[in-house]
Amino acid sequence: MNRRLALALALILPLVGLAASWATTHRAVQQGTEWLVPIAGYDPRDLLRGHYVIFTYDWPGLERQERDLRSEPVLCLEGRAPQLTRVRVPDREPCVQTVRAVGGWNDPEGGLARGRLYVSQDRAAALQRQLADPERQGMVRIRVREDGHLTPLDIIFRPRAEAPAP
Repeated sequence: MNRRLALALALILPLVGLAASWATTHRAVQQGTEWLVPIAGYDPRDLLRGHYVIFTYDWPGLERQERDLRSEPVLCLEGRAPQLTRVRVPDREPCVQTVRAVGGWNDPEGGLARGRLYVSQDRAAALQRQLADPERQGMVRIRVREDGHLTPLDIIFRPRAEAPAP
C-alpha cells in the first residue's frame, strides 16, 4: 500500500506544482493598469508573415526629437487611466505610473517605440483596413504592471480629432 501511495504522490505532485506555477503566472499577467495610447503607424507587410500587427506608439507630449530615446528605457505616464494625457521623460518630479522598455527602445516585444499585437488572421485583415483609414485614429489598449512592463491588449479606433481652426 505504501508503494502505491508513493507512486500516486510522485505522479500528482508535479501536476500540482505545474498548476500552481500557471495560476501564479496568470494572476501576475492580469495585474496592472490599462491605458489607451495613440498609434502613429503600422507595418502592413508584417500581416503577411504572421497573425500580428506591428505598430508605432505616438506617445502624447513626447517631442519628435525625444521619440528615439535609446538610452532612456523609462517613461512617465500622466492622466487618469485609461485616458493618457501626456508622457514625459522621468525627472525630479515623481511618476505616478512608469513604463519600461524591456527589450530595448525599438523592440516590438517590449519596447517603447514599437509594439506587436497578436491577433487572428481575420482580425488582422480587419485591422489592416481600419489602420489604413485616414479618418480613424488607432488606439492601442495596453496593460502596465507595477514594475513598468507593458502588454498590448487590443487596438480600437476612434474618429480622428479635427485640427483646431487657425
